[in-house]
Amino acid sequence: MRMKIRTKIIASTALVVSFSLLLSGFFIYNYSKNILREQSIKDSRTKLAQASFQLKKIQEQVMKTAEYIVSDEEIAALVNQPDGPDIEKNYFRKQAVQEKLKRFVALNNFILNVLVVPPDGQTYSNYSGYEDYFTEYLKQDWFLKMKDVRNGYSEPHPFFFIGGNRQVFSYVLKYRPIGDQVSPYSYLVLDISYSELDNVFRQSEKDFDQMELYTGTGARLFASTSKLDQSDSEFMATARASGNSFHEDASRIVLTDDAMNQGWKQVTLISKPRLFEKINRVFYFYVYIILSGIAVTLVVMLPIIVGLTKPLSRLTQAMKRVSAGDLNTHVTIRSGDELEILGGGFNRMVQDLRDLMESSLRDEEMKRKMHIDLLMAQINPHFVYNTLNTVIYLAHAGRNQQAVEVTQALIGILQDTIKTGEGAVKSSLAEEKRIVDKYALIQQTRYPGRFQLRWELEEELLEKQILRMALQPLVENAIVHGIVPSERERGEIAIRAYREDGDFVLEVEDDGRGMPEAGSDDPVPAASVRQERTRGIGLSNIRERLKTSFGAAAKLEIGSGERGGTRVRLQFPLKEVR
Repeated sequence: MRMKIRTKIIASTALVVSFSLLLSGFFIYNYSKNILREQSIKDSRTKLAQASFQLKKIQEQVMKTAEYIVSDEEIAALVNQPDGPDIEKNYFRKQAVQEKLKRFVALNNFILNVLVVPPDGQTYSNYSGYEDYFTEYLKQDWFLKMKDVRNGYSEPHPFFFIGGNRQVFSYVLKYRPIGDQVSPYSYLVLDISYSELDNVFRQSEKDFDQMELYTGTGARLFASTSKLDQSDSEFMATARASGNSFHEDASRIVLTDDAMNQGWKQVTLISKPRLFEKINRVFYFYVYIILSGIAVTLVVMLPIIVGLTKPLSRLTQAMKRVSAGDLNTHVTIRSGDELEILGGGFNRMVQDLRDLMESSLRDEEMKRKMHIDLLMAQINPHFVYNTLNTVIYLAHAGRNQQAVEVTQALIGILQDTIKTGEGAVKSSLAEEKRIVDKYALIQQTRYPGRFQLRWELEEELLEKQILRMALQPLVENAIVHGIVPSERERGEIAIRAYREDGDFVLEVEDDGRGMPEAGSDDPVPAASVRQERTRGIGLSNIRERLKTSFGAAAKLEIGSGERGGTRVRLQFPLKEVR
């Protein structure tokens, strides 16, 4: 569907304005997005650092409490003292340990329980009467995983506290009394309220899609939500394992922070849609500005466009008349600007075109005549002379039917030779076969029984266009210079057409006298080839036409045949053949 010039100008104006505004909006949006991205990442890192600072304080307080307990000689003495026969004395000893442990718990409101386990397996806690519970408590998986660790934090687990279960995580320290390097290990367990982690992350978790905290052993202490997509979980795991503090893909960003003690690491996930939510609102507003700008531009430009299109419409009508063949067209434009110059140039162009057409017609007629003269000059006079003598001989001998057949074959060859236009350059393989058959009929009359033709053609190649008069000169050379001079009573000429590696290949092979020397393209000197191997349209003519029609990929090769004769091979790209 064609558009009027007015529509095109309006569309072009809208397109240019839209493209300019969109391009500037794109750069502004990306610039703002990058600023917001960097600032958001910076803010997120600050929040992570703040959380790390608070967590580190908790760690330091826990470790300091553990050091005080372990280094307290009185506690060590009471705990490591074996039970005696006096039950009351044993009871008051445990009470003394309990009272001391209560003081440590009172100093740290996030430590719910202190549990000391000496080598004999007894349990000492700041709570009395829980010995049986603590015995089972230490059989749980979280403690069994920590028994072989020098010190560290367990995964979250339940703890029975004042009539109900509380979620805690435990700091476990395996130690010996100070100065003792041989006695079995004792264990110190500090149960820390899980709500302390909630308090640390509560203020920051709204700024992240997910916040997770891992211990140095890889146990997860905290997760802001348990409903996380599998792909997000895998992405966070990959980022944590990479050791980099920043990990990003097309839709997510992961930040990590390991500024805490004992290998603790924070891992946070931020989705980019959430990160860029603010800038998207700005983007929508900018789209509104773009649409408004386009509308205003069209209103302003419309009168200017109408003034431009009137002379252009007259030029369009004049061009249509010229395209219809009216070279006497003349257009008048008086706009006082470049359009008036364009109208004058159009008039001069039409005049020049009219003169050029007349000159081209004269040149084409001259070229056609020269081409016909050239083709006529290339006909082998010797062949025509011998053929006419054969006709006279047949007429004298009363073999009128043969004379008619030979004359018709000669006429057919001469008619094909003087074709003009595209038909003078190329013809189908089937047409070339008919010319060769006519030529063979003439030569069979001159050399009866001396040769026979054998065609080996692929059927689908018969309608393909090849060089006109390419086969007949090769067959003529095979008869006149190959078979006739040989001592064979009856020779054979094989003509083949086939595909080979995407090329069209034509071969003419005889079993006649053969060549003194075989080679490729130019096996013998050019002068010798012209004297001994070509008649009419010679090999050099065929070679030049091949190069002109098919380019450097075309080849003409001459060599010895399989049965001692000569083989001429033409090869050119099949894709160039219609």
